[in-house]
Amino acid sequence: MSALLELKNYIAEMVELSAAAAIAYWDARTYMPARGVETRARITGKLSRLAFERLISPKFGELLAAAEKELAEASEAERAMVRMGKRDHERARAIPPDFYQKFVELCTKAESVWEKAKAEANFALFKPYLAEIVDMVREMAKMIGYKEHPYDALLEEYEPGMTTARVGEILGGLREKLVPFLRELLERGTPPPPVPEGKYRKESQKALCAEALRLMGYDFSAGRLDDSAHPFTIGLGPGDTRVTNRYNEEDPFPALFGALHEGGHALYDQGVPAELYWMGLGGGASYGVHESQSRFWENQIGRSLAFWEFFKPKLSRRFRVFARKTPEEIFRMVNKVEPSLIRVEADEVTYNLHICLRFELEVELIAGKLKVEELPERWNAAMKEYLGVVPPDDAKGVLQDVHWSGGSFGYFPSYALGNLYAAQFMEALRADLPDLPENLRKGNTAPVLSWLRERIHRFGRMYFPEELCEKVTGEKLSAEPFLRYLREKYAQVYRL
Repeated sequence: MSALLELKNYIAEMVELSAAAAIAYWDARTYMPARGVETRARITGKLSRLAFERLISPKFGELLAAAEKELAEASEAERAMVRMGKRDHERARAIPPDFYQKFVELCTKAESVWEKAKAEANFALFKPYLAEIVDMVREMAKMIGYKEHPYDALLEEYEPGMTTARVGEILGGLREKLVPFLRELLERGTPPPPVPEGKYRKESQKALCAEALRLMGYDFSAGRLDDSAHPFTIGLGPGDTRVTNRYNEEDPFPALFGALHEGGHALYDQGVPAELYWMGLGGGASYGVHESQSRFWENQIGRSLAFWEFFKPKLSRRFRVFARKTPEEIFRMVNKVEPSLIRVEADEVTYNLHICLRFELEVELIAGKLKVEELPERWNAAMKEYLGVVPPDDAKGVLQDVHWSGGSFGYFPSYALGNLYAAQFMEALRADLPDLPENLRKGNTAPVLSWLRERIHRFGRMYFPEELCEKVTGEKLSAEPFLRYLREKYAQVYRL
């Protein structure tokens, strides 16, 4: 057996173990009974440890070294498998298996505690778990190593090649441009109409969300739509990518755009060839690139006028209160700019300010400059400074996101980077598909999905994000396409 084939088989077994852990995770967040937490933590901890031990095993290092000698005759995917395998192996080797298993078990328990704390708007319940997670994450950053800032070690996990300094520069630059633009919209613009008051039944919303998912190309024979406290997408392997959502009976749009968002993630996973998945190349180029796909469908497509010229009748059929609204009224309604408390429901102009807040708090936590018990006060102060609003309780403030309970420090910047990638990809797509608006007006999203499949999805994790961005658009990542998009769109929405 060649070294490359032996390496493929070895990696496939790691992927299988990770997929089993992912199934257990999905069930824990959807259907698991409350008393199953301890058992589930033990099971997911063991499965994750087994996959992790294979990742850091000397045998894996030997297989990678042997496979490197065969790369002259290897395919592009095989070369990527070796390159990414080496990267993952070297990062993970720094973390002892006992430490990793303890971390996974802690996070499994912490996520259930977070759900309870959020439901009760009580940060004190979650605080001891978060404090332990932060301590362990700091220790992991030291184990992995970094050049300038401990947060760099965490950021690299989600966005290869990105640094704390670079993210700070990007977010700082965006904030500098967005704040005066926001002021201009609110002071000079004509506000969009409000969402009509009323009760929007959950079941009707869920049916509308399923309709939107089918429209964009989500394959329900290879996925599901379920409920969860925090919407998420999870790929369990080729032929099984699941999305979850939540519903607000006072407003149908958060759930609809949540479905489009999670559907964008799911389409990416459903578009990666099975061969790449079993080679350990089934994820996106980065979390930021993955986020670009969700924000692309949620905002670039779902909040466009052309989309609503097609989708408005479907909304009206489910909720008659919209029957007399025009597509342009809906378009303006769903693009209202208003400083808000909840990140996942924030408009495109203010969204990145939510990321600025989380990024800055994370950096200070990991650097040891901010204590966990100080988080609620600092959170509220930053919300007031950045957005002019103060959370009435912890549930709408520091407890609103699931990420910290899962130990995902370094993840939040990917959301902002995803917005930038999405806008840059859209400019490239428009150049290739000048009849895009006309297709959307007819409800024809197939050319969009085909373009994404060909340019982005089919490569899975073969390239680093900057490589893929240049391959798709001919340029490195830039904030300018995103800023151009906002200026053009919101001048129309606010009739400037």
